[in-house]
Amino acid sequence: MSVVAGCSLFDGVLLAADCRATFKRKNGDDVYSDNVLKVFALFPHTAIGFVGAIDVASYLLKTLITQLRNRKHTDPISLSNWFSRLFQYEFKKYTTQYGDRTVHFMVASVLKGRPNVVERKAVVDLVKYIGFDKSPIKRNFMPSILIEILKTSNRFKLVKIPGTSQGMLYVLASPAFKIIPYNPLQFAAIGSGESSVQEIARYHDAILALEPGNSFVEGSQFRQVIQNFIQEKGIESVGGLYPAVKVSGNGIEHLAISQTIPAGGTRIELAFQSGRWLQRNVTTGKEIPILMPWEFLKIQPSINNKFDDLIEAFKHFRD
Repeated sequence: MSVVAGCSLFDGVLLAADCRATFKRKNGDDVYSDNVLKVFALFPHTAIGFVGAIDVASYLLKTLITQLRNRKHTDPISLSNWFSRLFQYEFKKYTTQYGDRTVHFMVASVLKGRPNVVERKAVVDLVKYIGFDKSPIKRNFMPSILIEILKTSNRFKLVKIPGTSQGMLYVLASPAFKIIPYNPLQFAAIGSGESSVQEIARYHDAILALEPGNSFVEGSQFRQVIQNFIQEKGIESVGGLYPAVKVSGNGIEHLAISQTIPAGGTRIELAFQSGRWLQRNVTTGKEIPILMPWEFLKIQPSINNKFDDLIEAFKHFRD
């Protein structure tokens, strides 16, 4: 399995996924390969991620991309309804021929030009979490966006945020692919790392409100929380680095990373170049490109092909 996680922000939606695939050898041993892409940009304002059987996910995604070229209505609301119908029809066709499979999708979109609307109570709870030292991230300030929302009358349950775009975050699961939506400022995770939502909940304020609107900070906090949880719990089926995108009114940002552990030590990068993600240990020269699922299915490695270099660099530094 794997993990795909999403978080609805004050302005935009984050989507991140690991890149590990797991296969069984004939003797029953597991083979891990950290080079399959599970999160994609579809349109300037829509991205999608998947967990589950790579073959059926690959088939559904290729069908989706092919049919998108001739589709007239590509706004996020029209797409959400179409995704459900398309996946249900094509999934049944595929599994009738190849046998039962399981696949889940998570979709992140924004409605550009339509301001985001958040629950005032959700913001009040967020402020209390920060202000009463419940948050593991200590700070002596409150972001202005929270203060402005608190200034609104408590008679209003919902507050419109000018200058933002309304986010959409939802999940579709086989075989029915019924849409399960999440409200603004909520978060979700699917796959074998689904329980990482517990850790996301602990650090939710840091993702949303450490520096609202700063994609680097939002993405770094989000990715780090998921990665730390997976490592702590020892979930072997989740691994590699975590490609992440932010969907906003400005389009889709591919959130690359570069970390040196410690200062002057091992340098690890997750780069996005010419439409491709690349995991790189700059210090040793090791590189593992991340492949589209249909490309990955053509190779299916028979030996482990892991990129645990970031975890190992942290472990070596601590030791």
